[in-house]
Amino acid sequence: MLKRNATVAVVAPAGIPQLAGVAAGASLVKSWGYEVLLAPNLEKQHHFTAGTAEVRTQDLLWALTAEGIDAVWLARGGYGCVHCLPSLPEGLDGRPVIGCSDATALFAALVKSRGGHLVHGPMLETIATKVDDATRERIRAMLEGNEVAPIAAQHFAGPKEEVRGRVVGGNLCVLASLAGTPWALGARGAIVVLEEVTEVPYRIDRLIMQLRLSGALDGAVGIALGDFVKCDPPEGARYELTDVLREALEPLGLPVWSRLTLGHDKRNLAFCVGAEGTLGPGGLSQARPV
Repeated sequence: MLKRNATVAVVAPAGIPQLAGVAAGASLVKSWGYEVLLAPNLEKQHHFTAGTAEVRTQDLLWALTAEGIDAVWLARGGYGCVHCLPSLPEGLDGRPVIGCSDATALFAALVKSRGGHLVHGPMLETIATKVDDATRERIRAMLEGNEVAPIAAQHFAGPKEEVRGRVVGGNLCVLASLAGTPWALGARGAIVVLEEVTEVPYRIDRLIMQLRLSGALDGAVGIALGDFVKCDPPEGARYELTDVLREALEPLGLPVWSRLTLGHDKRNLAFCVGAEGTLGPGGLSQARPV
């Protein structure tokens, strides 16, 4: 995916990054044999985002289009990528883009317009200090074009059969927020990955219903559930999150597999959005990136 000495641009199109984490992440990526170039406005702040929409869009377009940049790595998630989407031009090349969380919005736009390597994996500010060795080893292997093991999964609902299709999705809240926009999830023939953080069960049900009723999940072949971090029901509740997820997803009649170690926890195993994959008893598997 990336040759040695490739240049990786670091941008913050969403939330305000922790600069110490960015510095640690940049140092680690440099130790892997890559050059790291920080976006000009990476230290800007505006309300809850890393600069105004104009500033963040300017940096993102620079990273996606400038000559000499081979890959784009998002500094952090939060919220704000959606502000940049209307300005994305046609004809972008397929240079790798790496991130998760709010990067789901950017992936949703890019998977429709340019394809290429869209790597759902750890943010740069977390790669050195807030994820585990397995996460670091996997993303490094993927960038080097090496084969990686399937992400293990457990059967959760629906048929236990293996399915194949494009792998799409990411953060549930972000996907639901895109319903009705030009970048809405299109799941026909696809395996849909869903993960979440700090949303209580009734909100998770609401988000899934938004996807279902908007048609975003129409034609999907399977659902892969990642981590749902700090999404527990209130104390004293007579139900579990799994009860809510099962009732929301079973009516789809699709194979649903869970406990994939990806999302917002310390183990955030990378996969490629838009690339073909299989989901079943062997977990979520994709071919070696090239």
